[in-house]
Parts: sequence; C-alpha cells; structure tokens
Amino acid sequence: MHFKINLTLIAVLSIVLFFSIPFYNNWLNTNLLNPSLSFWTLYKQMDIEQRKISRFGYSYVIYKEVAGVFASAKIKNPVLLLPPDAFLKERRVTNLAVVEPAIFYYFTGHKAVWYNSPGVAAANCALVPDNNGKVVLKRITTPEDLNNMITAYKKYKID
Repeated sequence: MHFKINLTLIAVLSIVLFFSIPFYNNWLNTNLLNPSLSFWTLYKQMDIEQRKISRFGYSYVIYKEVAGVFASAKIKNPVLLLPPDAFLKERRVTNLAVVEPAIFYYFTGHKAVWYNSPGVAAANCALVPDNNGKVVLKRITTPEDLNNMITAYKKYKID
C-alpha cells in the first residue's frame, strides 16, 4: 500500500517540477490554462477555413495566398525557401511568423525547406521582405540566386 502512495507522490512531484521550468511553465500557462482562443469561440465558427484563420492568424492567410500564387503562376513542383524569423525581424517584418516546413506543407500541400535542409537545392522560390515590412514571393531562377539567399540566411539561427 505504501509503495503505491509513494509512486503516486513521486509522479505528482515530477510533474510539478517539470512545469516549474520556465519554458514549460510558459507553455502550460499560454496553451492550457489561458489559451488565446477558447474551444467555444472556435465551435461557433463552423467553417473549417475560418477556424484555421482564427487559430493560426495572419501567417496562415499569407501561406494560403502563397499557395494561390503557385497555382496562378503555374509553378510546377514549387519548393519554398523559408527565411529565418530573425532575418525577417531585422528587416521590420513583424506580423509574419515563419512556420516549420512540415506545417507549411500542412497549410498548403506544397514543400518548403530551410537553408540547412537536405533538399535546399530544389528550392525554386522564396519569401523575401520588401521595403514596406511585408513579404513577397520571389522566383529563384539560377543557382547563384539560391546561393546568395542561403549566404544571407546563414547569418541567422533557425528557431
């Protein structure tokens, strides 16, 4: 009997210690205890696209527009080179959060790569900041363009 009580107390203590680490404590508070969107808010929005826009925000809208540009420009097998967050922030793009390539694929159904990904040589377009704090889609036409972008991106860490 004491053995079961001890195991339960050890498990509870482990969980409390785990969530006392600042990173995990922040995650617990922002995602579970005080989420930005409640289940009931999303429940009222029955359209799946509206739910995704509410949950993922402006970044989701941008990435969906990028997928639309791929279709309208008739780019075959698009592979998007994603810039690091720090690169965009330095160029005053504040309202776009760069997602992981897997999440970009989830949003759009198209491939994306980081500058250090194994398939980076296949990248044929990239998101680049303009002078107005927004991003534009740029085609990568030559290996030199790709190498110049990779060189510029390598100065920044991928978060």
